[in-house]
Amino acid sequence: MNAADDSRLSYFEAIVEAFDGMVYVCSPDNRIEFVNRQVVERLGRDPVGEPCHKALYGNDEICPWCPEQDAFHGKTVRWEFKNPMTGRWYYNTATPIVHIDGSISKLSLCFDITEKKRAEDALLESERRLSTLMNNLPGIVYRCRADESFTMEFASRGSKRLLGFEPEELLEKGPHAYQRIVHPEDRKNMLNLVSETVAMKRPFSFIYRIRAAGGEEKWVWEQGEGVFDDDQLVALEGFISDVTAYKEVELDLRKENLRLRSSISDRYRFGDIIGKSEKMQAVYDMILKAAASDASVIIFGESGSGKELVARAIHRLSDRRVGNFVPVNCGAIPKDLMEREFFGHLKGAFTGANSDKGGFLDFANSGTLFLDEIGEIEQAIQVKLLRVLDGVGYTPLGGIKLKKSDFRVIAATNRDLVKLVKDGRMREDFFYRIRILPIQLPPLRERKEDIPLLIDHFLSKLTKGNEGPRHLPVRVREAMETYSWPGNVRELQNVLHTYITLGKLDLMGQISVTAGEEQGVTDTTFLNGEGLRQRMDALEKKMILGALEAARWHRGRAAEALQLNYKTLQRKMKAHGVK
Repeated sequence: MNAADDSRLSYFEAIVEAFDGMVYVCSPDNRIEFVNRQVVERLGRDPVGEPCHKALYGNDEICPWCPEQDAFHGKTVRWEFKNPMTGRWYYNTATPIVHIDGSISKLSLCFDITEKKRAEDALLESERRLSTLMNNLPGIVYRCRADESFTMEFASRGSKRLLGFEPEELLEKGPHAYQRIVHPEDRKNMLNLVSETVAMKRPFSFIYRIRAAGGEEKWVWEQGEGVFDDDQLVALEGFISDVTAYKEVELDLRKENLRLRSSISDRYRFGDIIGKSEKMQAVYDMILKAAASDASVIIFGESGSGKELVARAIHRLSDRRVGNFVPVNCGAIPKDLMEREFFGHLKGAFTGANSDKGGFLDFANSGTLFLDEIGEIEQAIQVKLLRVLDGVGYTPLGGIKLKKSDFRVIAATNRDLVKLVKDGRMREDFFYRIRILPIQLPPLRERKEDIPLLIDHFLSKLTKGNEGPRHLPVRVREAMETYSWPGNVRELQNVLHTYITLGKLDLMGQISVTAGEEQGVTDTTFLNGEGLRQRMDALEKKMILGALEAARWHRGRAAEALQLNYKTLQRKMKAHGVK
């Protein structure tokens, strides 16, 4: 070896010793010929002469990553491996050294990459967890381009559950793919909100409708923000979740609130129903509960108590209000006509059936079927109605094709249905099917505090645009307020109509007053032994009471009606013991 070779060897050794990694040379028979100090420090000894696989890696056999000489000849080989003795990871580069005799030694440079591998594993695990989290969220995690097309670049697996599309399908649909899914009425507003909010570099959040695969409409909540490179918007990232159930609850509560606000104008009435008594307040509560449900309702009450008004109020406040309200007086239908009236008939079903005709069930589809006096329905029809209510359906008279109708039943009766069941006139299963939400309507004699309100209500309706009296004389009002009203509200309305028209009050022959006799001036039997002063005081008290009732106990308006000043009315009320 000459001086030049010695110089090159010195350079080589200096470089190898300065190298921050293990350097070693293996002979053609896989024994260590040379190592740098890094190898000695790592092993704690000089392994020259030992088999490389035994000294460095603890393998009794040649390491599986050591290439065959034929494959190794003339090229550098690189690989990563985990040292079984230390558990650490290394990156190895092996370069062939070809000898004159053709044999090959291997120059290996070995770097410790354990920390790098741990970082990579941690990153992969983090990505795995993030991917698992995103793909199991009940919604879509997305990234889209910040251009006018908002083309999707990434979508999580939640797109299948929410939209009915696999993420790949959504991405393949290209520009404007998601925009086309947004409900047309909400699309423009959504795009404007995103653009305006992102322009201010603020997160966006809003609720809108989409049309998923198959045309299913859903409400979604989207939240996200823009991704900026310096001041340049490069992407949008966010999350879209299904809020249909919550939105429907919100809309139902809003509708219910509007119904309540529009239905109860004051404490004295509920729609067309008049009454401030405690029993009527309980009826109002039941109407609201029945309207919020789709279950069958039955209204118990005497004739003339207003059962159909209650049924109409339930229909008007329910979700079926857009459908028909079909009232049926079951007691007025002949038994031989009942089936075709309920279920309809086809042309030629009987003599005179010249065309198809729908029945009550057809007209009530999507609405309410009101069965007044339901106790009059015979059992054969009860069975068929029960099948309809159970979802089986019905066939028109003369037909064989099954039809279905989606309606809600509200029944009414003044009879004891339990007794009808015991007597075998009503099927027990039919009784329990219609008696889910019972409402008991009180007779008028049990809510006498409502009589003045009803008198004023009907008087206002009957005299509107007519020449009839606007106010009732005290004696007439007193007679009406003390009467028992066996015919209930209907009788009161009819009696008042007769009085307005004929000037005569006739309460079932018990009390009879003709216009002009109200003050009792010519009727000596009306004095009952009282003196003039007593009679005048009694009449004055009745007039004050009548004016107060007419003014709903507003003293100022009552004083005006009596043509008295307020203080005089107060004094007279005190004198007569009116509180």
